[in-house]
Amino acid sequence: TEVEPLEIESHNDDDERHVLLQRSSEEVQATPHCTFSPKYLASTLIFMVSVSIALAFVVEITRGRDVAKSPLQVTFPVELFHNVYHEADFINKKLVSPPYWEDANDENTRSLQKGLPHMGPCYLPKTEQDWPSLVERNKHIKSKKKINYRDAIKNHPHGNTDNDLSGLCRPGFVIIGAGKCGTSSLYQYLIGHNRVLPAKDKQIHYFKYWTSRPMKWYLSNFPPAKTFLSNGALMTGEASPGYLPYPNVAHILGAWMHSYAGNGIDQPVGSPKIITIVRNPLERSWSSYKYNYRDPLLSNLRKKNSTRKAKRDGRVQHSDEWYQTHKIFSFEDLVRAELKQLKECLAPGGDGELGTRLAYGTKGWAAPEFERRKTKGLPDLIALDETCYGKRLSKAVPRRQWKDLVENQPSKVLDVPNLHLVQSLVGRSIFVLPLDWWYALYPKNDLFVVCSEDLRYRSNETMANVSDFLGLPSFDFTNVTTAGIYNSGAHTGYDTVTKWNNTVYVPDNIPISDELRKEYMEFVNPYNERLFQLTGKRCDWYEK
Repeated sequence: TEVEPLEIESHNDDDERHVLLQRSSEEVQATPHCTFSPKYLASTLIFMVSVSIALAFVVEITRGRDVAKSPLQVTFPVELFHNVYHEADFINKKLVSPPYWEDANDENTRSLQKGLPHMGPCYLPKTEQDWPSLVERNKHIKSKKKINYRDAIKNHPHGNTDNDLSGLCRPGFVIIGAGKCGTSSLYQYLIGHNRVLPAKDKQIHYFKYWTSRPMKWYLSNFPPAKTFLSNGALMTGEASPGYLPYPNVAHILGAWMHSYAGNGIDQPVGSPKIITIVRNPLERSWSSYKYNYRDPLLSNLRKKNSTRKAKRDGRVQHSDEWYQTHKIFSFEDLVRAELKQLKECLAPGGDGELGTRLAYGTKGWAAPEFERRKTKGLPDLIALDETCYGKRLSKAVPRRQWKDLVENQPSKVLDVPNLHLVQSLVGRSIFVLPLDWWYALYPKNDLFVVCSEDLRYRSNETMANVSDFLGLPSFDFTNVTTAGIYNSGAHTGYDTVTKWNNTVYVPDNIPISDELRKEYMEFVNPYNERLFQLTGKRCDWYEK
């Protein structure tokens, strides 16, 4: 479950990096031209040939030939090829390679690596490994309970020279949301693939809530290189639904994976692929209401009135129905209040447009997209979560949209944990607004959207499509998907499965009036159309 948002700016900005690169380029261009004598050129040529011979000798070492090695030098684990890895692993039937594995079949590329020695997404350990023994020991490791994740200190600042990534692996995918759309099931199905290993925790939320910690800490949440490579894994990843709504997260995820998780060379080295799962907006809103507001509040009210002190004070333990009538705002109450707020905020010239442009319009990584949209007459970028809800008015009125509700029903409770999720029951069902940022910052072929309904009713086909997008080999997901649905209903846990025949799914049984349902759908449908146009994928959300 997410905690209250804490906005943290990136330590490095793209425009700063651009200035540095521009300055370097200008310095090179300012270097005066020189002329040399034939004698000098001949001696230089001899020197270059000598250097080439020396480099060839080094290449032989890195290929694992019988040449004496320095104690600090790591031999590329060629014994893993044609043993746990094969050529067909690195490009699938759709001609897509898993992230970081694009050049794995090229022996010359492997032997001429720059920066930290690496294989696929993993940086090799500093010391030589007995890979055949590790392969035998780690065969078929799938449970995170059997993976020894690395511990990493949490207080190194970014760029600290002690932030050594040797022996760690980078994620190949990140599921960024949306919350209450099926991220737990999608993640559990994906790590069911025989070439994918799980993270220490499904939700890491590094790029949102833990940015003060070093990249070394983040990568320590994934299987270490020894386990990953000896298992024949191609990928690991995480699912943090708190990433999707925030533009700054969209920026720093890609920027930091290059700056802080790169292999020490100033050129692109790949990054995780981004997956989003979306759901019928009204159903998502209802699910979030139950998960983040009604059910936790019910549980808290029951506990309060069942303590010894409560009994001594004569407090009565009421039924759930009584609490929902007298203490808990209805779904309709919260949706109606939020719709009013969003219509004002998202109107042309409203707080959404003005606040977003004020917060992001001058940032080097965002300004070009603002200008492009203005030139083409496209809708403005909107940071909805940051501009449409405001701050706490008082303990009794946590958000301005609820002022009238509290005045009219003062006995009911709103001050609950995860207010940022309760305030946005409707807002977080408008998927296109946050995705506009991700599609502006990442190549379209690195982004993939899943319809929650497809995952539920066409599970195998949907997972095959996700697998193809990631560049994974073909895999039969039947045993994985038929196990059931994860984190269904109440707070059961991200890795807790509920069998399909024990799930209750009645999409039409949402307690909302026909009049408000119509208002809700008329409000979100234009955003749905924008989503389908942006992603090239259409979900079946329209009511018959």
